[in-house]
Amino acid sequence: MASPLYVSSTRRLTFDEVPEPLRAEIVAHAARASLLLREVGGWLTHRENPPSKSLFGRLFGSRSNSADPDPHHDVVLLLHPTHVVVGTHGPVRGSSVLSLPLAQATVARGGLLARALGPGADAPSDDGLTISGFPGTDGRPGTFFVGLGAGPDAEACFAAVSEAIVRIKNPG
Repeated sequence: MASPLYVSSTRRLTFDEVPEPLRAEIVAHAARASLLLREVGGWLTHRENPPSKSLFGRLFGSRSNSADPDPHHDVVLLLHPTHVVVGTHGPVRGSSVLSLPLAQATVARGGLLARALGPGADAPSDDGLTISGFPGTDGRPGTFFVGLGAGPDAEACFAAVSEAIVRIKNPG
């Protein structure tokens, strides 16, 4: 596998710790979706888009992921009792927030690109999770990849999202 495009670190956080302006976007999204944010916790992933290590990348001052205009961005994943809420913020891209009922969600470890290209493909090894079930196009569900990086909080994030989906789909 190719080297990761980002350097990612994930940590647990409470809703009160979500950095601004992403916190304000999440509050506005939750109001539109009628989601109460009491006792909601989750994870914050900070993703650095480091300078390219290739000769031409260094020569032209490119980043590892040249398609991303941001040198870094944050991703917040919150677990609501009935929804998963995902928000992202970067200095160029700004903020955006999506939510999905857990009953409609599926989650898989890793990114769709590596799975789609198959074994032996030279896809970036950017470990994380892919949440499926968002409104998509052409009758297919939309997906959202959250690159978590390594560590116990990244593992706990994937486990908690998986368990929440199973619990909501199998009540009792």
